[in-house]
Amino acid sequence: MSRLVFILSFALLIAFYIVWGLLDLAFGGILTVVGTIALIYFRRRYLGMRPYWAGRLSDIPKYFKLP
Repeated sequence: MSRLVFILSFALLIAFYIVWGLLDLAFGGILTVVGTIALIYFRRRYLGMRPYWAGRLSDIPKYFKLP
């Protein structure tokens, strides 16, 4: 469920940027960047999500293992 919340939040942020641009309002890009940074912060802090490359479906760790 937490991954779904993150994806929906990110989709709403993109929709906000599109609507903000269609309304010809200023600072839409800045607000989107700040919102994305806040979303990534809250994703790690409250949703407890790990980065994609640390998951069980990732193949990156098999290439970068310490000897």
